[in-house]
Amino acid sequence: MSPIVIVGAALVVLGFFLSRRTDVRTRTGQLLAGLSPISPTEALRLAALRSDAAPYLAIKGSIDAPEIFEDENHRPLVYRRERVSVTDEGGWRVIDVAVRSLPFVVSDPSSAIRISTADLADGLVVVERRWEGSIAELHAASREYQRPETAALVAALAASDPTRGARVGLEQISSLDRATAAGQLVDGELRAGAGRPLVVTTLERGEALRLLGSERRGRLASSTVALALLTLGTLLLLGGIALTLATPALGADAVSPSPTPTPTPESGDARNGGVGVGPGGLLGLVVMFALPLLFAAVVVLVTRLATRQRR
Repeated sequence: MSPIVIVGAALVVLGFFLSRRTDVRTRTGQLLAGLSPISPTEALRLAALRSDAAPYLAIKGSIDAPEIFEDENHRPLVYRRERVSVTDEGGWRVIDVAVRSLPFVVSDPSSAIRISTADLADGLVVVERRWEGSIAELHAASREYQRPETAALVAALAASDPTRGARVGLEQISSLDRATAAGQLVDGELRAGAGRPLVVTTLERGEALRLLGSERRGRLASSTVALALLTLGTLLLLGGIALTLATPALGADAVSPSPTPTPTPESGDARNGGVGVGPGGLLGLVVMFALPLLFAAVVVLVTRLATRQRR
């Protein structure tokens, strides 16, 4: 397989996952802003009236759980997620995620609705406790990781690039919290569904929207990078496929025997003296199309950031 095809496919995949993360957080903010939360009792009554379809709605109430676990400060928790990230090409790359959760509900005095913790991903909106330092400091802490290979990766990075940035982010839900949750209500449980994420926040709606708004600059940069990666990857992918399909025909023409040499008319581009356009010309064509798009993306990013700073 052509290296150009491999590189193009890798860029498309990377751009897709980056855009997916950005879209989920954007959708989370839209849902919190657009849905008015109701009590669990009202939500169950509404679901009973609409027995033919599972409604997507928002509820607000207290966090309750039959069992809890404690953190290092003896705070009663029902959900805890730790993400370990390292700097990578100007951004952050998550290398380890550890999740501990117990079944919990959002309740009012008369009813309760379960939360599907398995669906709780980027729709969780809480104040993140964060540590930042170097990869050498992270390695020296001798912390435990969810995956054994993460410890080996941290040790290798600490030895080869000890000043590289590292981050540990902690998100958690306590049984003492009140929460707003949005999801598809199915059999008394809120889940992700209907093309929308499961959203849970322990903040007031205004605070949650401000927190998501503070991420807007990062989401704008991520969206621009994702668009550039998808565009460049698609161009490289198509160019590589075209080059792969053209190579056998070019090779067959080069080795086909000719019984009597006959003069052939000059081929190629008349503008460059009849020189044929080969693989280098194809790559140049791809670059010619990609560079203006990348330049336009950079201009849009700089303009948006400058406009936002003036406000």
